[in-house]
Amino acid sequence: MNVQVCKWSKRLAQASFEKDGDRKGFAMLTHEMYEQRIAARTQRSALDYFTTSALLGRPDPLASDSPDDVSFDLTYKMVDRLVIAAVETGARFERDSLPSDPLAWLYSPQPPFDGARPLEACLTAPGLMRCIMFHSLDLELGMPSDLVDQILRRDAGMTGETVAGGLWNIGRDRDSVEHGRTLYTATIVDVQVSQIHHVYHAMMACDLAEARGLLRLRYGRQLADQAEVRRGYDASNPLAVSMVSDAMGAILAMVASNPQSALAEGLDLQLESRFAP
Repeated sequence: MNVQVCKWSKRLAQASFEKDGDRKGFAMLTHEMYEQRIAARTQRSALDYFTTSALLGRPDPLASDSPDDVSFDLTYKMVDRLVIAAVETGARFERDSLPSDPLAWLYSPQPPFDGARPLEACLTAPGLMRCIMFHSLDLELGMPSDLVDQILRRDAGMTGETVAGGLWNIGRDRDSVEHGRTLYTATIVDVQVSQIHHVYHAMMACDLAEARGLLRLRYGRQLADQAEVRRGYDASNPLAVSMVSDAMGAILAMVASNPQSALAEGLDLQLESRFAP
């Protein structure tokens, strides 16, 4: 499997650096990978989630309602918390290509929640916040509860700063920072046995520290720590060649040369590609 991953990486690099046929070669390569990924995914359909419910002893969600069904009262806040917990969990499992089933994880007792089931723990506000932070930081699924508490306390400073005033440094006025913001671009190449994940991101930031902070909020610590962040736009970067269109590249070049232009305001470009070898 590792040999296969290396083969894809070499072919991708070769396609990206072709002078005349870079985009054509990349398109052919990504199409081949896409077809293989679709073929693999056909082995698992949406009905697997209902199979998971049956294996866990849960009632069939597609069956008709019955007077014998167990019921309990939920406030609108509790329903919202369940929805948010499910979305965060599903997004994490998809983002990190975790092999286990997100529904089974929510239904089963989990160490990070002190042995409680996340689906029940997230009915409370503290439980939901724990779920959001747990997935945002890409913590290990089987991490003990006390270790999770230590990590969350350690990151509390960043969380408080974000809530209080975003990623602005203490004592820094936001209006004055806006005039000093410039274009930063970041690339992430995450090669694993199960997939190859490429990210190209462009954003406006006042300095490198803020740019990395924005990446961490967007992609989590695991991917953000792998990012190569640079000031400005480099059209010769391999991921820029393969992922950024000519039109978007022209816009990024203009923003890099004139950060105060109208095009720079609110710029937040996110391009991703995932290949399953």
